Amino acid sequence: MAFLPNVDRITPPHMHQSKLIIIGAVVAAVLIVLFLVNPFVQVYSGYAGVLSEFGSVQETPLLPGLHVAVPFYQTINQVSTQPQTVTSDESGSTHDLQLVNTSIAVTFHVNPDSAPDFYQSFRDFDTLGARIIAPAVSNDVKAVTANYDAEELVTKRDIVAAQIKELIISSLAPYHLTIEAVNVSNFAFSDAYTQAIELKQVAQQQAQQAQYTLQQTQISAQQQVVQAKAQADAAVETAQGQANALLLTSQAQAKANGLIADSLNPMLLQQKALDRWNGALPTYLSPGTPMPFIGNAAIAGAASK
Repeated sequence: MAFLPNVDRITPPHMHQSKLIIIGAVVAAVLIVLFLVNPFVQVYSGYAGVLSEFGSVQETPLLPGLHVAVPFYQTINQVSTQPQTVTSDESGSTHDLQLVNTSIAVTFHVNPDSAPDFYQSFRDFDTLGARIIAPAVSNDVKAVTANYDAEELVTKRDIVAAQIKELIISSLAPYHLTIEAVNVSNFAFSDAYTQAIELKQVAQQQAQQAQYTLQQTQISAQQQVVQAKAQADAAVETAQGQANALLLTSQAQAKANGLIADSLNPMLLQQKALDRWNGALPTYLSPGTPMPFIGNAAIAGAASK
């Protein structure tokens, strides 16, 4: 039976050291290469990763987390999916040819699924704002304000702002942007027109005050007329009442007098006179003069007995 020699026993110690050095060198080289090329890419929260292979954008976005990109072949770019705001100052003309200035702020965000399309078309938000949002906002503001007079832009501001927002959302729809808000600042006009509006408002307020004063005067006059008519009606009613009362009193008195007159006769009058006579006779009587209270009526009464 033959025995094979032990390789470890026959291998010189310096060869083991050489192998370890080589392995360490390879590992170190690999680590250095990895450090230099850095194939690991962290996609942060609030962003979507866009993978490009030799510059060709891939359609599938990368979710937040750690990803590996093959050096010199793949690159990973990050697109923010957080709200962004683009502000632009716009000027236009109203329906009555007045110059109007306003500021529009569009707040939006890119959906993660649309990140590759956004990156391929615009790369960054400054390009998007300059190439797409600002021109769209300018055209839409001019289109809406041209339908209103300058005064209507103030009195119907909510309606105008809603129309501008609706038109801007429609214009930006093809670019896969989610519009969160469209804020329209106050409409500003030229100094001359602003002063004219202020003077008009003052005149309107003065006219309204004069109209109010006139209405109050008319109401007061009407109240006085009503009060005078009521007093006149009351006086007429009082006079009629007094006249009716006097008529009734007169009629009653006349009726009473008639009854009294009907009840009086010569004998009754003579009797009343005798009842009131104290028995004294006149000292002198002319010839043929009847005796007081015993005149012809008394004689006639005695003859009848």
